[in-house]
Amino acid sequence: MANQTKPILPLLLKKKPLELIKPSKHTPFETLSLSTLDNDLFNEVMYATIYVFKANEKKQNDPVPLLRKALSELLVYYYPLSGKLRRLASDRKLQLVFCGEGVPFEVATASLDLSSLNYIEHLDGQVALSLVPEIEIDYDSNVSYHPLALQVTKFACGGFTLGTALTHAVCDGFGVAQIIHALTELAAGKSEPTVKPVWQRERLVGQFDSEPAKVPGGDITSLLAASPYIPTSDMVTETINIRARSIKRLKDSLIRECEYPKEGFTTYEVLSSCIWKARSRALKLNLDGITVLGVAVGIRHVLDPPLPKGFYGNAYIDVYIELTVRELQEASISDIAKHVKKAKKTAHDKGYLEEELKNTERLMRDDAKFEGVSDGLLFLTDWRNIGWFGSMDFGWNEPVNLRPLTEQKTALHIGMILRPSQLDPSMEGGVKVIMTLPRVAMVDFRREMDAMNKL
Repeated sequence: MANQTKPILPLLLKKKPLELIKPSKHTPFETLSLSTLDNDLFNEVMYATIYVFKANEKKQNDPVPLLRKALSELLVYYYPLSGKLRRLASDRKLQLVFCGEGVPFEVATASLDLSSLNYIEHLDGQVALSLVPEIEIDYDSNVSYHPLALQVTKFACGGFTLGTALTHAVCDGFGVAQIIHALTELAAGKSEPTVKPVWQRERLVGQFDSEPAKVPGGDITSLLAASPYIPTSDMVTETINIRARSIKRLKDSLIRECEYPKEGFTTYEVLSSCIWKARSRALKLNLDGITVLGVAVGIRHVLDPPLPKGFYGNAYIDVYIELTVRELQEASISDIAKHVKKAKKTAHDKGYLEEELKNTERLMRDDAKFEGVSDGLLFLTDWRNIGWFGSMDFGWNEPVNLRPLTEQKTALHIGMILRPSQLDPSMEGGVKVIMTLPRVAMVDFRREMDAMNKL
């Protein structure tokens, strides 16, 4: 079942003056360097995430004082987050400068009930952004900015949202989850976080060399597929629910199709294959053009020794599958899933990781960027198992929903697979997929995904 995001009701907020929350104890004043993966220009974006909490009849306390105090305590352990980020003009590297300024913290109130907004599930992305603090990044200068900001919005029903803006340059999805869990643990009354943070960014720094940078996709720029629907300003975002039984039936059919292979297929491998194929068809990409699926693969255990549990920096690399649109459309889902599985294994090769780190350094050195047509490019990220779910109860039970938001300029190329909200018990074990497409293409994409749900 697919649901188009839309502003159900106007969302008018009354905001209190912004506060800057400082660490509750003395912390070091220093300047920190980041890893090669942190410094990747594509990572200098803000994660915007909304956690939705229902009213708790047993505990009517105001969550704001708890979260304000917890944030101050959190910054004793995660003191780099109370500094500021800047990118140096000399070598284009990021620095995190701790100057004791603190983390922006905002409080807002809304006159609506969360239920009238379906707990933010299908709220228009631009409207939902009002529930997240705004951090402006000036990519063309070395002006510093806060890496983290929080906003608590209280609703008339007694429920509230916690909106976070956290730069991707400081942490990946695992890191975000670790930070938020630590915050809610402290808000629940714990004296310290269960998992202590570890910096160790120097372990993911690439070696310098004089080789030319290899821009991803740069060798196939003239061959990339294009869509007749792009560019357009008429874009829509939809959330597509896929039930557990549909996923199981799809997996079972692929196993039969492959005559019971030794290795089965993961949910990601199956769904990414279906979504990639359906998206290229919906966009009517030219058949002889090349379409690319980008997959983010964690590398925490690739290093020797593995990165420690408390590491919260970027620890993933992208791998790519390139096919002509014709090859993609003529391939079976099982054949596409085999390509995805093979690409994921590539990231676990230490030699591949070392080369990726070197090339990222070259890209920064040469200020090299991809400048081709990107209509057929899809990065499909899997948020289900990065530790974002569970252990967030600090008096209001677990969040009933989690809503990530993507910048408009990149939303077309990013799809997300998440666990479903807790609002629909029938979705247990299933997933929700968030996609953004031109309105005319979304009609066909939704039709294909609905058909898959009925298998």
